[in-house]
Amino acid sequence: MTNLINRRTMLKAGAGAALGAGLFGLSACGDDGTPSSSSSGAAGTPKRGGTLRWAVAAGNATQVADPAKASGTMPLLIATNCYDTLVRADENYQLTPALATEWESTPDALTWTFKLRQGVKFHDGSPLTAQDVVYSFKRILDPALAAVGLAQIGPYLQPSGIAAVDQSTVKLTLTKPNAFIPVLVSAAGFSIVKDGTTDFKAGNGTGPFTLTGFDAAARTSLARFDGYWQDGKPYLDAVQIVVIAEDATRLQAVTSGSQDVVDNITGANTLLLKGSVEPYMLKNGGWVGLTMFGDTAPFNNQKIIQAMQYAADRKKIMSVVAPGIDIVSPDIPIPPADPFFPSGLQPRPYDPDRAKALLKEAGVSGTFGFDVYAYEGDKLDTAVSFKSTAEAGGINANVITWPHATFFTDIFKKKPAIGISVARLHVSQALPRLYGKGGDLNITHFSNPQFDELVAKATATTDQAQQKKLFGDALAMVNDTAANVIPGWEGQVYGKNRKVQGLSAANGAHMYLAGAYLA
Repeated sequence: MTNLINRRTMLKAGAGAALGAGLFGLSACGDDGTPSSSSSGAAGTPKRGGTLRWAVAAGNATQVADPAKASGTMPLLIATNCYDTLVRADENYQLTPALATEWESTPDALTWTFKLRQGVKFHDGSPLTAQDVVYSFKRILDPALAAVGLAQIGPYLQPSGIAAVDQSTVKLTLTKPNAFIPVLVSAAGFSIVKDGTTDFKAGNGTGPFTLTGFDAAARTSLARFDGYWQDGKPYLDAVQIVVIAEDATRLQAVTSGSQDVVDNITGANTLLLKGSVEPYMLKNGGWVGLTMFGDTAPFNNQKIIQAMQYAADRKKIMSVVAPGIDIVSPDIPIPPADPFFPSGLQPRPYDPDRAKALLKEAGVSGTFGFDVYAYEGDKLDTAVSFKSTAEAGGINANVITWPHATFFTDIFKKKPAIGISVARLHVSQALPRLYGKGGDLNITHFSNPQFDELVAKATATTDQAQQKKLFGDALAMVNDTAANVIPGWEGQVYGKNRKVQGLSAANGAHMYLAGAYLA
């Protein structure tokens, strides 16, 4: 009973006791749930008005404005800024209240109850109710919708387990325990929409901005919602988002002043952000590396994978991919600063001689060659840098550059070896999605029932020490046996004019613009 009382107390403070207050710390927030971390710029009085001009690297005409299907930069910006989730997470996965002001679970982590914020309105003026949350979650569970969150929550929740207790209370009754539900529902794909909504062109959410124009391949426009529940926010009148695919053109746009913020600044380009422009960085934005089909020859030979891992000069690769950050890593999908990072786990040293010996043990005579596909930017930099360091270890990586526009339709999940970057995920999502049976991002074809059991136990327990141990054992298994080379972590770097202040990250690593302003 004492444990349950403590959990309720912490959860009502918005910290998420089931996530482990000792591991995550308390995320400071104001009464309106505004995160106090991850903001840009010096302290000062925010100014109202103005239009923020934002250029993104990628857009695709097939992308949609439905937040439940948000995939890609433009749809995720819409989901994060035109809608709200029950809980908000920053890039370090510290939680603050959003549409839910408090949440609690039963001791067995099978039932979760969320209390909704009072006075929240949709863009059409109608009030937020528990039925809107029920509708939103049931949509996500509908296989016909193909929602991005289905693979994550589907194993734990059925439509019959979603109920409105009253107008401001929602209860989720799970089919199996999950102590990390608040983290899961903080993702942009779990944004709350109005009951009955099927047309998302108007973007009728509860977020700080309304959607006034949407063309995912070219341009999107947002306008301030004066009825937003955070008093006084947003500060901007409007946001104009355009697609500029070429790295050099996008960099020129921010340095010349024609754009206020641009994304996807990679490699040495980060060093060009000076004068009137500066970098805005999410330091643990994501990992870079090579992934291979571990069930397909020649990558189903563990010694070949190990040879590739020892042939990667991690520090040299990361000095090219993310200069000035230098976060090298073991071959696991969480950064060294993560509270769940296994203590004592070290990156493999650069050892070309050992790589050659492993190749010989694998039956390779001479040089081991393979094709690796990547598109321009950090993915290509990673593949090319790996190629240069791996040659000394008897490995010849033939790097094939593929257009970004068709990489995810023609190459991703289809070719056995790719250069990739993956945004940081909470460990409770990273492991099952990237390496679990049926994981939607299992691009290494990793398969191990013992691993799946460890992750299931870690997700189910509310004991913080057990969570860390079980996840640590699963991460060690990935490091030892998964078919990937993860040399390190890059910052998610934006170039911005110095007048742009108040940027912050939400839902993991997506830009939340309610507090942004032009100084």
